[in-house]
Amino acid sequence: MNRPDGLTVPFPPAEAEALLDTFHREGFVLIPGVFSQAECATLRRLTDEAVADPAFAEKRGDWFVVRNAQDYSIEFVKLFIREPIYSLVQGILGPECRYCGQNVIRNGPGQAVSMWHVDDCNKLEHPLPPEIPRWPAGARLPLIWLSVQVALSDILAVEDGPTEIVPGSHYSGRLVPGENPVFEGRPAEPILCRAGDIYLFNHMTWHRGMPNVGTKTRYLMQLQYARGDSLAFRCQVAEPTPTMDKLLVGADPRLVHVMTGRAKYV
Repeated sequence: MNRPDGLTVPFPPAEAEALLDTFHREGFVLIPGVFSQAECATLRRLTDEAVADPAFAEKRGDWFVVRNAQDYSIEFVKLFIREPIYSLVQGILGPECRYCGQNVIRNGPGQAVSMWHVDDCNKLEHPLPPEIPRWPAGARLPLIWLSVQVALSDILAVEDGPTEIVPGSHYSGRLVPGENPVFEGRPAEPILCRAGDIYLFNHMTWHRGMPNVGTKTRYLMQLQYARGDSLAFRCQVAEPTPTMDKLLVGADPRLVHVMTGRAKYV
């Protein structure tokens, strides 16, 4: 579906439910055309400006991930209540979901996080003992947190270094068994997408970044949300820094709540 001007409203309930069903079943769901080309260009520019800041090189050296992108511009911050992303995430994590991280992966040729893994230092959220082969097919496994990946540049071929994922592998209850992983006969597949496309991503699904062997820099933004209850340690919300306080002056109250609201039981 081509949406040159982007999409800024929630999906109708039936369409949203179909997307969430795919997410839970496959471990990810790709949604085309959510961000406009102008938005992608602005976010790439802001990323480049952050990397050009001498303070970035001092802290990160030649590392290609811009961590805590929310510290650089309100344009990054306000994306956390951007529709249709926010309502879809609420459909997975609950209405009190919160910010828990924001990064932009800006990897040029020869750069990638190419090791197969699950996120959070390769820790399983739903491990299984050896005698249980897998979680039930079609189960909607609860999540403490998730990532929404936003392609800010075209990633149209394997040479561009797309995310590679083994569909359904979040049901395995196990870490990635090695190189060339396969889950129940399903091998890895690349998520090819255009600038402006997004994919909701279950971090327990086996994945990696394919090596960028092309000639272009790949820009992939990560919006990370956690459950909004105090059982979710991952929900740390944004640090109450002077920078964050300044960025949120006059902001939408919902955005202030998502970025800084303390966790509570729901």
